[in-house]
Amino acid sequence: MEERSALLARHFLFQGLEKLPEEAAALPVRRFERGAVICGPDTAERGLGIVLEGRAEAVAPPREQTVLAAFGPGDTFGAAALFGGGGYVSCIRAVTACGVVLLPEALLEAWFARYPSMAVNYITFLSGRVRFLNGKIAVLTQEGAPQRLYRWLQANCDGAGRVPEGISMTKLAAMLAMGRTSLYRAMEELTAAGMIVRDGKRIEVIQ
Repeated sequence: MEERSALLARHFLFQGLEKLPEEAAALPVRRFERGAVICGPDTAERGLGIVLEGRAEAVAPPREQTVLAAFGPGDTFGAAALFGGGGYVSCIRAVTACGVVLLPEALLEAWFARYPSMAVNYITFLSGRVRFLNGKIAVLTQEGAPQRLYRWLQANCDGAGRVPEGISMTKLAAMLAMGRTSLYRAMEELTAAGMIVRDGKRIEVIQ
């Protein structure tokens, strides 16, 4: 319980609050086995999901082969389903065994009225998602695979310039709408140009 409360306290939604709302600590943890569907377009209940443990990913229906995003502890999914969003547009499934809490839309509305700073935090998060999606559109409309790959790496690698954990070359190729051969060729071109450094599976972006 204390570990869960500590993770939630670090979540963007609760930043600036003196303490977690009592309802947050009382939310049940939902458990999912590896490969299980956490939520999707057919899910009636809508809420903002927070991963507490394990890893999950968003995949595009109906074939669920294209990975749209990956989530680890502290990450959030489901924002597009809320407040007139019309439900989940992608399918969220467990990559490993997962523990998730779901914040219902009605609870978020009550919190936003009670804690204005929480509403600002949520708007800030959504603004960041809009900027990310605009950047992704720019990547996909770039001329040539190397440019698209480099822009994606710039936008998504961690502070050390490394590809996020759980993103395989197959998944990365699908996210960039290119074949694996094109992806490896693009990496070779970026490496030769000194724009990235590869060490086995590790990739570092040179800014």
